[in-house]
Amino acid sequence: TTNIGAQTKGYADITIEETLILKGFKIIEAENGGLFIGYRYQKTRDGRYKDLIIRLNNEIKEYLRRSIIDKYKELYVKEQSTNH
Repeated sequence: TTNIGAQTKGYADITIEETLILKGFKIIEAENGGLFIGYRYQKTRDGRYKDLIIRLNNEIKEYLRRSIIDKYKELYVKEQSTNH
């Protein structure tokens, strides 16, 4: 899949309750300026792509999205304030 007009802003790993680490999320900015999360995928032998992280419900999807984007914004704002 391609994200036409989207720009990768960074990458993230997330640790859940100090028991599980999920690696390789992409933080992507859409054309409208909104941020969303790209999940890891793998290309199969037949050329199709398959997700490596399967979200079983909307609560975990929102938890991952919110956690990653909030931390990105926190670090980005901190970096911007130290560069000015």
